[in-house]
Amino acid sequence: MTRRACLSSNLLLTVLLVVVATTQTVAQTAVTDSVRKYKFLGKTARDKSDHVDVVDYYTRLLTFKRDYHLAHYYTARAQLALGNQEAAKAALLSVVALKPRHANTNLLLFQVYSGQNKPDSAWAHLGPLVAANPGQAKYRAYRRTIADLYRRAGKVTTAIGHYEAIAEDAATPEGMQRQLRELLAVLYDDLGDVSQALVWRKKLAGGSEVEVESLSKMVDLQIETKDYKGACATLETLTRIDSAGRYSHFHRMFELGEISADRAMELAGLEGMASCQPKDLETVAIIAQIHLNRNDLKAVDTWLHRGLKQAPTNAQLRVLLGDLLVRYEAPEDSVIAEYEVALHDPNWASVAQQRIWKIRPPETEEEKLKKSFFGQSSAEDDGGS
Repeated sequence: MTRRACLSSNLLLTVLLVVVATTQTVAQTAVTDSVRKYKFLGKTARDKSDHVDVVDYYTRLLTFKRDYHLAHYYTARAQLALGNQEAAKAALLSVVALKPRHANTNLLLFQVYSGQNKPDSAWAHLGPLVAANPGQAKYRAYRRTIADLYRRAGKVTTAIGHYEAIAEDAATPEGMQRQLRELLAVLYDDLGDVSQALVWRKKLAGGSEVEVESLSKMVDLQIETKDYKGACATLETLTRIDSAGRYSHFHRMFELGEISADRAMELAGLEGMASCQPKDLETVAIIAQIHLNRNDLKAVDTWLHRGLKQAPTNAQLRVLLGDLLVRYEAPEDSVIAEYEVALHDPNWASVAQQRIWKIRPPETEEEKLKKSFFGQSSAEDDGGS
């Protein structure tokens, strides 16, 4: 090869290297710009709570930067808000694969698995957080959720281990310790372990109130992740430990029952509300109607008489009592007597009248004329005799 050819070849190689380097730089710049763009769009969509766009933008971002763990995390939160729990779980597991100690991700996975009644999986993600944050109230409350899940699943021994860990934690509020000691005594008693039941009975002592605020925040997070049954269980705990806020906790339970179409939860909330405010006769009537629809006549009778003690002439309750007597196949006169009381209330008069006509249909004009005619004929006969 001549000197000129050699120089030409070297020049060509140099040019090619420059072109490749330039192309790589341009490509890297394009990727960087795309990542920056979709981060911005994703953040804007999150600020607007536009969950569909959040999923879209962060999914696109991940095509350029697959190891960006926050893109998976924000996608998961948006999927949870959209109700796509399995998609959210897959995204959260991707975060854990990249950042095993990411606290918020592990906490959300705990919530998801708790909602799916999978305590082992839930604890796998909560356990490290508890170990890394000893004494934190919220993690203590979440561990209580794990214990409750194990107990409801029939794994009482495992549940006891968690309850004991919380009860023996010096940072646990005294009121919560007392509650757990009582529960542990009952659980050991149920297992037939009288000696351990006695140990926990002896530990029972008075103390300060539990941290209601922590449990209330837990309810908020459970609702956010659509773990309605878990939220209801936490609210039940609040009704036992927060006497001042019992009505509001029961009302929230009722609302959750409506949202999740869980009729048992809805009824439990209503009955709790009525027990807190016995003069709330509208709630009593709703409860009685629910039991009537279920043909639970004994419960209907109990609630109606509880309400009628507060207001004996309440029209709505009298109508329901008439309906109950119909189910019991009581004599017509006694049934109609209940409806007649309701006739005095303008708001219920038409309803009561319809009930009466259903038992004793109104006379037609023809029947009235016949009654009038035969009544007159009878009177004339009596007069001529």
